[in-house]
Amino acid sequence: MTMFDSMESFIAQPRVTSLVTKHGRTVATVARLSKKKDKYVSTLVDITGAAPRTLTRSAKGEGLMEIGERGEIYFTSGRDDDGGEGESNALWMLPPAGEARVVLRTPGEIASVSAEGGKLLLTVAVFPGRSLEEDAQLVAKRKERGVSAILHEGFPVRFWDHDLGPAYPQLFIADAPQLEDFSPEGPAAFGEAGAGDSAGHGDGSGGAGNDTAEGAAKLPASELTLRPVATPPGRLQDARLSPDGARALVTIGKTVKDSTEEVSSVWEIELAPGEAREVAIAPREREDAPNHLSYSGGCYSPDGTKAIVFAESGNVDGQPLQFWAQVWDRASGEHTRVNFDDWPSDIAWLGESSFVLGAPRRGRQSLYVVDLAGDSVSLLTEDDFAYTNMGVRDGAIYALRSAINRPPSPVHVALDGTVTELAQLTPVVEAPGRLDEVTARGEDGTQVRAWLWLPEGAGAAEPAPLLVFVHGGPWGTWNDWTWRWNPGPFVAKGYAVLLPDPAISTGYGQHMIDRGNDAIGDAPYTDILALVGAAEARADVSGKRTALLGGSYGGYMANWMAGHTGTRFSCIVSHASLWNVGQMAGTTDNGGWYEWMMPSQEAIYSPHRFADQIEVPMLIIHGDRDYRVPISQSHALWQALNRVAKARGHKFLYFPDENHWVLKPSNSLVWYQTVMAFVDEHVLGKDWHTPELLG
Repeated sequence: MTMFDSMESFIAQPRVTSLVTKHGRTVATVARLSKKKDKYVSTLVDITGAAPRTLTRSAKGEGLMEIGERGEIYFTSGRDDDGGEGESNALWMLPPAGEARVVLRTPGEIASVSAEGGKLLLTVAVFPGRSLEEDAQLVAKRKERGVSAILHEGFPVRFWDHDLGPAYPQLFIADAPQLEDFSPEGPAAFGEAGAGDSAGHGDGSGGAGNDTAEGAAKLPASELTLRPVATPPGRLQDARLSPDGARALVTIGKTVKDSTEEVSSVWEIELAPGEAREVAIAPREREDAPNHLSYSGGCYSPDGTKAIVFAESGNVDGQPLQFWAQVWDRASGEHTRVNFDDWPSDIAWLGESSFVLGAPRRGRQSLYVVDLAGDSVSLLTEDDFAYTNMGVRDGAIYALRSAINRPPSPVHVALDGTVTELAQLTPVVEAPGRLDEVTARGEDGTQVRAWLWLPEGAGAAEPAPLLVFVHGGPWGTWNDWTWRWNPGPFVAKGYAVLLPDPAISTGYGQHMIDRGNDAIGDAPYTDILALVGAAEARADVSGKRTALLGGSYGGYMANWMAGHTGTRFSCIVSHASLWNVGQMAGTTDNGGWYEWMMPSQEAIYSPHRFADQIEVPMLIIHGDRDYRVPISQSHALWQALNRVAKARGHKFLYFPDENHWVLKPSNSLVWYQTVMAFVDEHVLGKDWHTPELLG
């Protein structure tokens, strides 16, 4: 029996969700389905040694924040939740040996922690212009009075799935806590019973103050003493602590005057005197240039003499989006662009003059070694896998390795390219069928490619029906395992699944971005149809039973296809999709997209203009807490389908409590069951069966 035998088995499969390698330790986060099947609960597992060792075991789960330079681990714990929206207001520290304890409680969310040079750099949500003590009083008063209102005076006002404000990220510095409770037996696990409870934190109090009515209006007692760090004007987006703990590389966002476009700049702050130094300032922040460049800070080199800065060209009509890395030399102030044509994802330093870079590569996520002294970039992992969550320990690379048909697991990558699998932290997944590749030529002659996942037994005698999954982004690629849009359950049911990378896909050089960036319904559309044609021409794929499915930008393409391909597809599934481009440009949380979508994209490539040409049934899916592509897009599409579309038999799957993605386990179960029932009905001719949990 495998996890693909039923959707209940699929959502119950344990999964490795992250891997952090730092200061001589490698720690994984493993998520498992809760007993109620309403959420995933994460545990921290140390895989530094020969055998994995579970570090936490609480029923509500933990989230890893940082590995300290002395080997201590900082994390948040679900046992501290009080019924709110998942805020993490208590920071726990687990020493290399001994008991975990709460070292900090704050009224607002603790968003990030960095530990270097005997210091902790923390990002904490605080009401603007207030001290932590004043913030605690205001938080308590608003809670007592039931006030949820937020007053905005600028843009943006929300991000992906949450509102911005009324508290905003602020930067604080603190001395690292003392390490106590050393034990020769080694580190104890932090759990619901046994080792963790002897330290008195079974109730989440941790000796850091009582949650009484009187105490709630005060700043909770904490082991750490936080000192505020002044930052340049704007919205704090990211902060990286230098190896000696003396300074921080800080990214600040600022909305351009008379616009909704937010650009970001990078500053370096000397923490003791509080002095800020310009590192990379967005031209439009100065309001003296039309250039749309924007910057964000990366990591310092091991000795702190250099740092990575990421640059983005902005995205406006006539200027396709670009993204690259550059190295900032602290002494000279010079920036050197990394000579690399694809978009970097992860970077980890190997030494003072070299680092490893992760980037998409033709449907893979590969690792490259960048030699600054030799000004060279060399491919390290020339295989069909995706490497993510990488870090460096003892001169070697530790990462999660996955593939389209293989979930992530930790590996060790030597600098000669040798890959060694590490501890198997979850049950081995036996993927059904086989993975192949399909290529075709776009209308401009560019070669495009796709993964094709074929079911068992597919051949000339039994050609498989075809599902086409269009990825989101549009700056994205099918190169990695996904739990949200996994082809495996469909392959297990006998479908072949095509995963095309059309124009605007990453991993094929900047040229592939440029081909479609300013014509989102042109080259990507014809590339996908070319790849579908190539797949259907195979003997093992049926050319008569095909459906198209897409989410986000893939949902846009699903809507565009619906109005342009007649009965080419048996049915179409559109998740979190763009329908009216002009309406989208004015309502999305990403106000910068207005500059890109208006006016030409809206005038030419808006699917809503072709509603009366839709000739096949559509399944619409949307979450109400999606602020990137607001729910109004699907409401408008749903009205159009019922008013003017030629086809009937449409359905609308609505999630009041989900965002751009469907993340809750049982909601995910319903998602897969509904999509499966819809394509079964229209591609295979089966009777429609409403999933049990939908009533």
